[in-house]
Amino acid sequence: MCSTPKPKQKIKGKTSNNVVSILSQMNAEQRKLFTERANEASERREVKKQKAILAQTQVDQNKDNVSLQKNTMTSKPWYYWLISASFSEIFHTLLHKKMQ
Repeated sequence: MCSTPKPKQKIKGKTSNNVVSILSQMNAEQRKLFTERANEASERREVKKQKAILAQTQVDQNKDNVSLQKNTMTSKPWYYWLISASFSEIFHTLLHKKMQ
């Protein structure tokens, strides 16, 4: 550990033997500003979480809607396709099914 770089700046601060709190070294005004900033940061994090949850639920709802649409499309009888299909589609389908 001899080659570990040592800091060039010495940090000056108040030290106390019995209290280890960061707020103990601040005056009342500084504590108030610190708590306001901490509360704002906490609120921003909470809003970000709520937005992420909302976005995820919207994605899940969209997936559910797509799967419901697929289920309703496949639930129609085969002759609905026969009525709406062109002659080339019908012959193409018949030829490929016979070859397989």
